[in-house]
Amino acid sequence: MQLTTGSHGVITADAAGRITMLNDAARALLGLELRSVIGRSVKEIIPDTRLTDVMLDDRESKEEKISVGGKRLIVSRTPVYENARLVGSIFIVQDTSELEKVKEQMLELKQAKDELEVILNSSYDEIFVIDGKGITRKINKAGESFYGVDTNKMIGRNVTELEENGYFSPSVTRLVFDRKERATITQTTRSGKELIVTGNPVFDENGNITRVVVNSRDISELSSLRRLLKDTERLADNYRKQVLQLKSEQKGAQRDLIASSPQMLTLLEMVDKVAAVDSTVLITGESGVGKGVVAARIHNMSSRSTGPFVTINCGAIPENLLESELFGYVPGAFTGARKGGKKGLIEMGNGGTVFLDEIGELPLNLQVKLLHVIQQKNVLPVGGTAPVEVDVRFVAATNRDLKKMVQEGSFREDLFYRLNVIPMEIPPLRERREDVDVLLGYYLDLFNKKYGMAKKFTPEVREVLDRYSWPGNVREVENIVERLAVTSDGTEIKPVHLPDYVLSRISEKNNKIYIPDLCPLDEAVQEVEKQLLEKAFKTFGNTYRMAEALNINQSTVVRKMKKYLSAPKRRPGPKKQ
Repeated sequence: MQLTTGSHGVITADAAGRITMLNDAARALLGLELRSVIGRSVKEIIPDTRLTDVMLDDRESKEEKISVGGKRLIVSRTPVYENARLVGSIFIVQDTSELEKVKEQMLELKQAKDELEVILNSSYDEIFVIDGKGITRKINKAGESFYGVDTNKMIGRNVTELEENGYFSPSVTRLVFDRKERATITQTTRSGKELIVTGNPVFDENGNITRVVVNSRDISELSSLRRLLKDTERLADNYRKQVLQLKSEQKGAQRDLIASSPQMLTLLEMVDKVAAVDSTVLITGESGVGKGVVAARIHNMSSRSTGPFVTINCGAIPENLLESELFGYVPGAFTGARKGGKKGLIEMGNGGTVFLDEIGELPLNLQVKLLHVIQQKNVLPVGGTAPVEVDVRFVAATNRDLKKMVQEGSFREDLFYRLNVIPMEIPPLRERREDVDVLLGYYLDLFNKKYGMAKKFTPEVREVLDRYSWPGNVREVENIVERLAVTSDGTEIKPVHLPDYVLSRISEKNNKIYIPDLCPLDEAVQEVEKQLLEKAFKTFGNTYRMAEALNINQSTVVRKMKKYLSAPKRRPGPKKQ
């Protein structure tokens, strides 16, 4: 009888261990030829087996692993008894190679599954997997904090049911099924989290959705920060307005116009008249004459004094930032722009005065935009499409010749006439000598109070400073007075405390030698001779020409140079070619 047991090999043997039958599977597994092996010993065809050794005295089934032809086999033996007498055995032969391969594949699948679980649960974002029927199949660990429950309780439930029970709202999966395409929405969970969720459909070959993979990210903190940023920007704008207002008030309180000259008194009368109207004013004059102080007075004397006084130095702001600083910008106008946009300085002056200092430095392309603002009373932020209404008064100032710039084409003629409605020219300090003494007294009193001092000028110092040309105008007066007050010893400020450049400038102007303080006559004479020789040698480098300029003999020049200058070498002249 032929036994058929699939891939299992079957061998039967008698009580002596001789083969009585074997199937084809056994032949294939043991590598036996087709020739008959009936009657041969099992030990002969399976030489490594020890099962035949215990056949006669072992009544239990046994098995062992053997290797035949590179195959790993399991051979089991079951004894057969009749009336308690051993009549034979049945051997079952199995190939374990495929079984071990399956086991290895199963192990690899388990390792891959465990690795995937680790990756999914390490994700900061939630990964929510739904099948084609809307049943929840997988939620990674991130989802636990989103819904406030153990996500295992959500597995196997339909997303429609979860939405109805308030786990999340709205459902992005429902949108994906309806639209059959990826969808992104903002979602709120039962624990109060705000999520940004994206549902991605997975299709089969027939175009049916088999899975929806949802990625969710908690944006609760981001939304809170966004709201906080908007509030902070709003506060910053308010604080900026307050700072501008405080600066305006401080300028009005601390830097008033000090003058006694007829020119400045006439100018002050004009300032007071102009302050009552909203006409544009153009203030001209050298650097340091007080153009900013005049502009602040116009504002403080006007009906706009309770509004902001915004100073814009057109020459101090980099050209690539000037447009956005003046006119502001809308959200996303350029890379690096603030999310909520930004008000420009002109808009910040709404209800007050905008002082355009150094207007001559404004680029031509922005001159057009400024002209539009002055004429139309609105600003167009960078990147914007809707103009913003502004109520400001413009006061401009420059130390440059705008008429000449118009002729040269570097300043727009239409803007010049729009700014030059009421021109005001502030004369330099050297042309209004009456103001020097008043300013000296004002600033000395100011710094005495500021630093807790009681300094005073000697008559000689006042005389020197009155004769000084003041190229830096009022600003230079303020700086020099502060320097003298801080660096001088004692309570009196004497000529010796004056800077050298002040004394030398007076000497050059008057072509005379100025003695800053009393000293012995012979020392003064020697010092004068020494300085004259040094200056003459520096100028001429030749004793004959020096003698001619000083109106003395050449021998006298040589003798005195040996005395004062240690006989300096003659300055080399140009080489002959």
